[in-house]
Amino acid sequence: MDAPRLLCLFIFPVHFLLLIIAAIAGTTNPVEEYGRYSYLYGSNGFMDEDGVLGVASMASANSTIGVNYGMVADNLPPPQKAMELLKSLGISKVKLYSANSSTLQAFAKSGVSFIVGIGNEDLHSLSDSRSARAWVETHIIPYLSTIHISAIAVGNEILTINDSRLVQDLLPAMLSLHSALAEALPASYPRIAISTPHSLGILSSSYPPSAARFDPSAINSLLHPLALFLSQTQSPFMINAYPFFSYKYSPTTISLPYTLFLDNPGVKDMNSGLVYYNMLDAQVDAVYYALEAMGFPNIKVIVTETGWPSKGDASEPGATKENAQLYNANLMKHLARHRGTPKKPGIPLEAYIFALFNEDSKPGPESERHYGLFKPDGTEAYDLGLRHDNPSQLASHNTFISFSSDCACPCLTTLISRILLSISLYALLTVSILV
Repeated sequence: MDAPRLLCLFIFPVHFLLLIIAAIAGTTNPVEEYGRYSYLYGSNGFMDEDGVLGVASMASANSTIGVNYGMVADNLPPPQKAMELLKSLGISKVKLYSANSSTLQAFAKSGVSFIVGIGNEDLHSLSDSRSARAWVETHIIPYLSTIHISAIAVGNEILTINDSRLVQDLLPAMLSLHSALAEALPASYPRIAISTPHSLGILSSSYPPSAARFDPSAINSLLHPLALFLSQTQSPFMINAYPFFSYKYSPTTISLPYTLFLDNPGVKDMNSGLVYYNMLDAQVDAVYYALEAMGFPNIKVIVTETGWPSKGDASEPGATKENAQLYNANLMKHLARHRGTPKKPGIPLEAYIFALFNEDSKPGPESERHYGLFKPDGTEAYDLGLRHDNPSQLASHNTFISFSSDCACPCLTTLISRILLSISLYALLTVSILV
């Protein structure tokens, strides 16, 4: 037997033994360690071009973390500044609420991928095929050479607005846009998905997740033909999911740690046997179960909005800077593991944090104006530890993701095990080349 094969046979058992020793010492978790390695090296077994997965590169390296860039304010910085702030976080996915030309121009060749939104007020006109073609030619085609557009979000939370005209216009607008894109997109450009975000109010029941069902009136009026369209076009089902609202309205019955991705005993779904350790996963799986009950088990669900306000009215328990920091930091950690939800563990959960900035012109309670990761002047609303321009934060955040949450610093056994794994992979590559 050649030397590389002998090296592999020796190194892998030693690495596994070290992981067990490290786990006994309380410094790392073997299961989580292998979960991280599967993310680090990807499905093809190769490491990212940096050679490491730090948290600073976490958002851009995995394609599951995005941010909503809302503009309901009179004091926001220009789009160029917004792009710089996003880059400082390492985030490369953005959802817009409209096809804002100055924003799309500012992000040219930035590497950022966009979901472009369409306002509810435009649905009626876009249900006409000629208007849809004109919209695509004006708001999509001119930017395809410099930015990536992954999806178009048509309207927002239509079914819970109680406007029958919008419900009637939604699917025709989506069909018209789909046809317009099919005609106008270059053959070489990746498919642009078309979908529409929903609130969780479309569920008539959501607990336990396995018993979740859509409101019957929503199924008849829109959801079934919409799901058929999404299935046929391989587009995702978009939801806006906020564990904050559940806690806000039931602070005495909803566990705060459960909503913030903190340690908790979990909630078992007695029907499925699945255990949930955070509310967001349960909310997403409730939608998966509702889709399955309607006959569409294979449509992917993505979270187009989720977040936690850093300030609220006296009647909004939990709306604090500390909770906002915990929710968004732990959400990003959760997404970066690429484990999906208990029902769909093989499908990484994709979510867009709401929002990039605090927006001072938003109506409603105080919390509505305090969802931002940043204040309008560009300073952080709270420290997520993600900024590329702060080396100390970067080191802290790398440690936070790369090692177990039970260990504040890299321990010797963990470092040795990682070195051995790297040697093993090198040996495997050598073997593949020699063979």
